Amino acid sequence: MAQAQYGPNNPHPFSTIHTELIWEGKYDEYGNRREVDIAGSAFPLQKIETIDEPRSRAEVQGLLFEPQKNNRDDFRNRLIWGDNKLVMASLLKEFKGKIDLIYIDPPFDVGADFTMRVPIGEDKDSIDKDQSTLEMVAYRDMWGRGTDSYIFMMYERISLIKELLSDKGALYLHCDYRVKSLLRLILDEIFGVEKFMAEFIWLYSGREMNYRQWNPKHDTIWCYSKSDNWIFNWEEVSEEPSPDVMAQYKHTDENGKRYVIRSGQSKGLSKESPDTYRQYYKPIPPRDYKYFSYIASSGENLGYATQKPEQLVSHFISASTYENSIVADFFCGSGTTGAVAEKLGRRWIMADLGRFAIHTSRKRLIEVQRNLHDEHQPYRSFDVYNLGRYERQWWQKESLKGADEEHRRVVLEFYRVEPLFNSPNPLLHARKGPAYVHVAGIDTIFGRSEV
Repeated sequence: MAQAQYGPNNPHPFSTIHTELIWEGKYDEYGNRREVDIAGSAFPLQKIETIDEPRSRAEVQGLLFEPQKNNRDDFRNRLIWGDNKLVMASLLKEFKGKIDLIYIDPPFDVGADFTMRVPIGEDKDSIDKDQSTLEMVAYRDMWGRGTDSYIFMMYERISLIKELLSDKGALYLHCDYRVKSLLRLILDEIFGVEKFMAEFIWLYSGREMNYRQWNPKHDTIWCYSKSDNWIFNWEEVSEEPSPDVMAQYKHTDENGKRYVIRSGQSKGLSKESPDTYRQYYKPIPPRDYKYFSYIASSGENLGYATQKPEQLVSHFISASTYENSIVADFFCGSGTTGAVAEKLGRRWIMADLGRFAIHTSRKRLIEVQRNLHDEHQPYRSFDVYNLGRYERQWWQKESLKGADEEHRRVVLEFYRVEPLFNSPNPLLHARKGPAYVHVAGIDTIFGRSEV
C-alpha cells in the first residue's frame, strides 16, 4: 500500500494542531478531552470542633464572667483536613465565585519523598514522620507517573480554583525553577494568556551555598486574574522611595500631603509664585520583585520545612483583597495564609492533606486568636473539618449531648439523597427516588420495631 502523500490538499495531522502542553491522561483513548470530575468528587465535610480560644480558655479556667466578645461577625473560618481536590469540589456548592484571593504553595519536587522531619519537645530534637495511608494513596496519584501525574494533578486543582474565584479574584501560585515552566503553560490554558498579571520574584537568603554551580536564590509566584475587573490596591503595596528622594519633599500642605517647590512653569500644578510650583509626592507603583528574608531567620519560624514568611503573603493579600474578602490556601502547610488573613481582617479557608500540617495550622491560629484578643483586636472563630475520613468519635461526642443532626447531615450528603424538611414522620429523614430514607442513630440497632 502506497504511503499517503501529505501536502496542501492532504495536510498532515500535526500541521493543524495548536500549541499546547500534552500529558498522559489529558485525552482519553478516543482523543476526547478528559473533564475534571467535580460532581463525583464532592463529599460532605465532617465538623470536628469550633475554636474560639479566648472563650474556651475562660470556660476551662472557670472565670466568673465570659471575656468580652471580639468576634468580627458570624462567619467562621475553615481549616479542613483532606485531599484538596475533594475539598475544593465540596466547597463549590457554597463558595463558587466567592473567593477573592487564592494563594497556593504546592510541592515543587516532582517525585519527592514526603516523609518529613517533625520537631518534638522544647529542644531541637526531631523525628521522621512517615506518610499516613491517606497521604500515601493521594501522593501515589500525585507522583505515580512522575511529571505526567504532577501536571494532571495541578491541572485538576487549578481548574477548580478558577471556579471558586470571584470575578474580581486572583490566584497567586508559588513555585520554583523545577516546575515553573510547566505551571505557566497550565495557567495560560485554564485562565487564558491575557489574564496573566505578573511573574512575581521572591528573593530569599539563608539556604546553603554550592560552590560548584549557580545557586538558586529566588522563587517565582505566578499571578493570574479571573477577569479584567480584578482587585488591585496598588497604593497598599506601593514602594518607598530612597531617603534622599523623600528628604526633598519637606513641605506639607493643609491636608498633610508632602510636596517640593520646583522652579519653572506650573504645568497645571499649584503655583507658589509666578516662577515656581508645587510638585506633590506620588507613591511609586509596585514592581514584580521583592526581597524578604528566608523564614529560618525570622522569629515566626515554626520548624515547618516549606514555611514562607508572613510578610510575603501579606504583600499579596493586601494588594488583591478588601477587608472581609475570603482568602483561601489549599496547600496550607504551616498556616501562614490563614494567620496573615486573620491579622488583616480577611475571612479564610485552608486545607491540607497532611495531618501534621493541620495540627500546626490549628495551633498557630489559636495563638493568633489569643494575641488579637489580648490586644483588644477583633478576630473570627474557626471550624476544623475532616473530609474523606469520617471519625465516629466526634459524632459520638455530639450524640452524648443528644444532638445527632451533624451525623445525619453527613450521611445524607454522602449518599446524595434529598433531605425532607417537611417530613410526614420524624423517622423519615430523606427521599431517594420513590423510597424514603431513615438514618439510624450512632451505635444503635435499627430493628423490626423501628420499621
